[in-house]
Amino acid sequence: MKLLIALALAAGLTAPPTPPASPADGTLDAITREGAPAAVMAVREGPHTRSVAAGVADRRTGRRAEASDRYRIASITKTFTAVVVLQLAAEGKIDLADTIDRWLPDVPNARSITVRDLLRHTSGLPEFYDALGLKTSADWQRRRFERVSDDRKLALAFGLAAAPPGGPRASYSNTNYVVLGKLIERVTGDGYVEQVTRRVLRPLRLHDTYYAADQARIRGSHLHGYMPSDLPGKPDADFSHLVDFTEQTINQSGPAGSMISTVADLTAFYRALFTGRLLPAPLMREMTSVVPVAGNPMPWVTGFGLGVHRYDLGCGPVYGHIGGMRGYTDIVVSTPDGRRQAAIAITLSPNPATVIPAALKAMTTAICS
Repeated sequence: MKLLIALALAAGLTAPPTPPASPADGTLDAITREGAPAAVMAVREGPHTRSVAAGVADRRTGRRAEASDRYRIASITKTFTAVVVLQLAAEGKIDLADTIDRWLPDVPNARSITVRDLLRHTSGLPEFYDALGLKTSADWQRRRFERVSDDRKLALAFGLAAAPPGGPRASYSNTNYVVLGKLIERVTGDGYVEQVTRRVLRPLRLHDTYYAADQARIRGSHLHGYMPSDLPGKPDADFSHLVDFTEQTINQSGPAGSMISTVADLTAFYRALFTGRLLPAPLMREMTSVVPVAGNPMPWVTGFGLGVHRYDLGCGPVYGHIGGMRGYTDIVVSTPDGRRQAAIAITLSPNPATVIPAALKAMTTAICS
């Protein structure tokens, strides 16, 4: 390492950036004190990554959580899907202003919904989960190994009332990204998994990241995910009795949320994205141009872009995505210039009200220091 630095200085280059400070153990301990079985985090600055873990990966065995453990990243999958779509736009195969009737004429309002509408959740398409009727922890447990194909997800969504597309505010719907998965396949004549692998996972060497739709188990060393039980008349309210919901298929949403990864892989992915390795500058500007969110319950979310959200953590805007599914809560963010990234995974969802503020404090410390 000393030789490499000496050579760089001799060549008139600047020295490597100072490695980011290690995420403070105390910030993650605060999350586990609030009831999450485990929390893991990675902070990346340039080529340097620091990570930390707190809690147990498996409550049954007591194995300690490790920052290298895999977990379900849920809706962070959407950024991977968006990158593939935007690469197709960069190649001239689609235009973001194209209406989707050219490829998917059976989608409601296909003649009015643009590719951009799908990416930023302004399509008006309803949420397919609303049609599954899963209201309680017991409902999820009873149907945990039910497999819902992407075609079935879309059929369920299309049976619900759609809103007019192209509105000024985003309304989050997993259905948008299931449709985008179909769009990728129609445009390329190839499978969604093959396109994500060839365009993103393999070039970036994201060896711990893979698409896991319909796979009940997580490969290799991983974090178990937990959800609360029900109290009488109060679904998901019994945090003193947690259910291990790691192995399941019902809460998978295809190209909208079925990937597995690690905090290190996610920070590497976001670094590549925000340093211009994956998309040209005009499309990065498209990606980070946001619209306000309808009925936004989280004031720190200041808008939806194309596969990313813009957040205000107190040190200027950052971009990233939240992932949330039964058993797991995840966040990844990057500074706009790609200088620093942070990713956190929490092995509980739904959460008590105090967990997310503790997670945001940890992310703010990591990204704003």
